[in-house]
Amino acid sequence: MHKQRSKLLLVPIILSLLFGAAPLNDILAQDNNEEMSSLRIVGQAERLPSEIIADRDDNRDINGNLTAGLRIVSDLTGLQFRSNNGIHKVQQLPGYNLLYLSTNERVVSIYKDGYPPFQLVLNDEGINLEAGEVWEIQVTGDQKSTMEPVRFNVDPENSTIFIDGEEFEIDGTVYDAELTTGDHFIQLRKDRHEFIDDSISVFADRPNFFTYNLEEINPVAVLINSSPSGASIYLDDEPGARGVTPLRVNIYPGNLKIRLTYPGYSNVEDEFEFTGENPELSYNLQRYIGYLTVNTTPEDATLLIDDQPQSQRENIELVPGAHILEVRSSGFDPVRRTVDISQGDSLVENVTLGQITGNLFVIAQQENTEFTLRKDGQLQEEWVGSKTFRNIPVGNYQLTAELLNFDTQTREFEIRRNDDEEISIDLSQIQGRGSLTINSVFPDAEVKLNGPGFTRTYDETPVQLPSLAFGRYQITIEKDGFDDVTSEVQVNSLSQEITFVDEFQPRSKGKAVLRSVIPGAVFPGVGHGYLGKGGRGWLYFLAGGGALAYSIKSYVDYNNSYNKYQTALDLYNSAPAGANFDQLKSDYRGHYATANDALDQMKLGLTAYIAVKGVEIVDLLLQKSNKKKLEDAKVQFEARNNGISMRVNF
Repeated sequence: MHKQRSKLLLVPIILSLLFGAAPLNDILAQDNNEEMSSLRIVGQAERLPSEIIADRDDNRDINGNLTAGLRIVSDLTGLQFRSNNGIHKVQQLPGYNLLYLSTNERVVSIYKDGYPPFQLVLNDEGINLEAGEVWEIQVTGDQKSTMEPVRFNVDPENSTIFIDGEEFEIDGTVYDAELTTGDHFIQLRKDRHEFIDDSISVFADRPNFFTYNLEEINPVAVLINSSPSGASIYLDDEPGARGVTPLRVNIYPGNLKIRLTYPGYSNVEDEFEFTGENPELSYNLQRYIGYLTVNTTPEDATLLIDDQPQSQRENIELVPGAHILEVRSSGFDPVRRTVDISQGDSLVENVTLGQITGNLFVIAQQENTEFTLRKDGQLQEEWVGSKTFRNIPVGNYQLTAELLNFDTQTREFEIRRNDDEEISIDLSQIQGRGSLTINSVFPDAEVKLNGPGFTRTYDETPVQLPSLAFGRYQITIEKDGFDDVTSEVQVNSLSQEITFVDEFQPRSKGKAVLRSVIPGAVFPGVGHGYLGKGGRGWLYFLAGGGALAYSIKSYVDYNNSYNKYQTALDLYNSAPAGANFDQLKSDYRGHYATANDALDQMKLGLTAYIAVKGVEIVDLLLQKSNKKKLEDAKVQFEARNNGISMRVNF
């Protein structure tokens, strides 16, 4: 079945529907062939700062929000994609597919004949979707295939064919190629003709012939808008402007270049494949202004521009021209300089204030030793191996040296004016792997463990790790209604156990009630969420929010009716002799009655909202305190450890 050019953007969705059974087929294939190849990620995901998704209506999701881009590079063909929130559209380009996704998308499923489905979890690959941003990730896999001859008959002659995104010119009406067995994506193009996009299957046991006919098409009248209007419009490589926005022009479907220029604003350049489905293109032009970002050392230094203190440091908007930049901080020499900002500049100024300094020489007897340098408890720098520090600020420092399977050492010292401080570190070696048991008074607490080459999450305790490489690990325990508990442990013995009991800090009902008032006055349910009762919190949020919304609507109705009443009353009081006073009186009395009814409804809504808040606060006060939960959990924990069978309800 051939897909015409006007349906280009629907092709990925239609293909997804046509091949909807692909996941089940792959699962059945996997049952029959346990050695079937798998798709896999190559390397790491990378954000492409030079690529953006153009701010156009056809690049917005169903909620009207600008999408993000996910470029999937692969040496495989015939890839299909699905996502939880639906893929807005897919562009198949040479060597990669560009997926337009909602920014709240979390998982993309990838399908390929002969492979089991592959779940691409974006967060696991370090991908954080933002509107307009483009990320790139590479997918590959191994599968046996053969090369087979394929013939394409295309009318009219001298058309262009794209096979899996690779472009070929057809000399005449016949094009012969050799393709691997399996699915391929075909695109046929010729100026002023309808495009064809098709998915074909190449087989090894039969001839592979495909015939296509591209029909001539007419241009589409497109309205080009901009904000502000009056921008000059340049299309493709035409030497002059077509006119200024808003302007309706005839455009043939195909590759389209648009450039908009307007004095005092940055140029807008857009290049995309025009399908003819969107009869209006709108662009927002940005003011052409200079931006200044100032990085200071120390970070808390005072920044002034033209003698005016600045509260922000990044992207300060300035009128193009010369400006006086001044940085001050107690105990440092001030810096004052002139900076020139041009239109469109994003200038970055790094200002380091002079300070009294000394020198530090760190010598590592083990070359891979990891060092952490702190000043007055604040982290200064981390590095590996010996290092020399010239002109570091004077003061009290703490140096910690760590190395896997070695004892950790910590030295405290002072840097003095123009002095040289030399520290030599020789660590004592330990070797082996040990076991670590993590226990908690709450067996359903969530445990997160981070260490050298090790990051895992566990849903319950105790957590038993029988073989863990010697080193330092960070443990974080989360429990609803309690503050998170974070601790570090050094695994350097054959068997260790760490138990969290009194470390849990219960969240109090008093603070929960306070949160139900501020900001809970507008958002009911905050207090319950703080106590770890999110389900009840949502109920109060919906009930209180509904009552508050009803009150606001009633107030708007009251205000409108009261204004109508005042207008009708003025007409009655200023009516000339002979006017229909009975009708005028009936009008203003009717609006007055309507206003009173709306006022009563507003009072009713406010009463309901206050009632919800009252019930919410009373419910919070009646909740069993988390402190009591902790005490009950301690009793049950002690019973478990002593082999006593009992249950404490809480």
